[in-house]
Amino acid sequence: MIRHSLKHIAHALLLASLPLAVAAQQPADADTDAEEVDVVVTDDDESELLAAGVVEIPGEADDIDIPIPSFIRRSANHIIYNGADWSALRRAFERSDKAPVSIVLIGDSHIQADISSGTTRDLLQYDFGNAGRGLVSPLKISGTNEPSNYFFQSRNSWIPVKLMSSTWRQTVGFTGCSIRPSSSSSEFTIGTSEKDDYNPFTSVTVFHSGRFVINSVRGESDDPLQFRSIPSRDYTQILLPSPQTRITIDFASAGDLTVFGASLSGDRPGVFYHAIGNNGAAYETYNRIGTVGAGIAPLNPALVIVSLGTNEAFGRLDTSAFTRAVNRLVSNIRTANPDALILLTTPMECQKSVTTTKKVRVRSKKKGQKARTVNRTSRSYAVNHNIAPIRQAILDYGKQNGIAVYDWYDIAGGQGASNTWVAHNLFAKDRVHHTHAAYRLEGRLLYEAIMDALRSN
Repeated sequence: MIRHSLKHIAHALLLASLPLAVAAQQPADADTDAEEVDVVVTDDDESELLAAGVVEIPGEADDIDIPIPSFIRRSANHIIYNGADWSALRRAFERSDKAPVSIVLIGDSHIQADISSGTTRDLLQYDFGNAGRGLVSPLKISGTNEPSNYFFQSRNSWIPVKLMSSTWRQTVGFTGCSIRPSSSSSEFTIGTSEKDDYNPFTSVTVFHSGRFVINSVRGESDDPLQFRSIPSRDYTQILLPSPQTRITIDFASAGDLTVFGASLSGDRPGVFYHAIGNNGAAYETYNRIGTVGAGIAPLNPALVIVSLGTNEAFGRLDTSAFTRAVNRLVSNIRTANPDALILLTTPMECQKSVTTTKKVRVRSKKKGQKARTVNRTSRSYAVNHNIAPIRQAILDYGKQNGIAVYDWYDIAGGQGASNTWVAHNLFAKDRVHHTHAAYRLEGRLLYEAIMDALRSN
């Protein structure tokens, strides 16, 4: 029987009844000046917006128990199974007090900051136990934003590569980033945030290619620790003598070492909720790696969630090519993880900025000078209409291939939802990313859908 806290159920029922206050803010409309002679509208390709550097998420909030607005379609908040058999996952959760259950989430910038995924992780671990923080990536060393609940840092020089780099100077692993030491002897430090409940961990699995020779491991107080190193082809497991919240690994390499990330484990039952997120990522960019399925296999996923599709909506859309990209990634994951369930999520409606250029006649204040025509530009926002066909392509693919789908597009409010989210201050300024509270709302709703699936017969 699935264990679920009565306190948590009561909390959820209470919160479900609380509405969100509607803000007065409305989407900006394009100017319709009566003096306009000619209007040329150009849509900016904002794929770089999602791929660029740090994604700013406004509104820090610590409380994950947030109200669920009335416009959220709670009746649609469930998994569409498409004939997939989820009984094995239910049995795995029933045994989670004896052996950990592993879930792997693969996504884009919506996932990289680990706000929505962190909320889902917190709630699942609240109910079933905390097996550990799970997968962490050297995102900051790679030159991009890193979640606040862990740190992966080094005082040495590294050669970094990110998933969205146009060229790769070295192998990019399944995490979407990689770092290569500039010298034959280096170190890096991994730890978990003191404010989170992921502490402590008793083993660290470092994912890498090339030779990785560990010279020493230091603990929280920088004292040397006794450790046991178990090397494998694609990773090295480090067993620690006692629970730690921070370790520094000194190592040597022969020049061929590339590090992709690490998994932090408490070596206890419960739930792992591993999150892989990369700004600007799409199905095709993960296909470019080519080894995502094999990379996540050591994490022993019972469920792999793929949450992509937003970035494909910025630029030219070819739904047939998109569907082929979905199939390639799904096939790659399935081949290396035949026992894992796969869940695809649809992106919700978002908006894109539009630059409007208008030719306007301007009269001169000086006597005798004729009026002249000038160009005036303004920026506004419009619904990104590529999202709807992408959503439909994912729904169709899931139905045709017996793969479960979580229709976030419908749950978030369907067509017109982006204007509603803007009015409720749930979108960031770019109207693509969400506010901190909105990401927590999304994470909570996915948690509820997973719990509903676990309760189903």
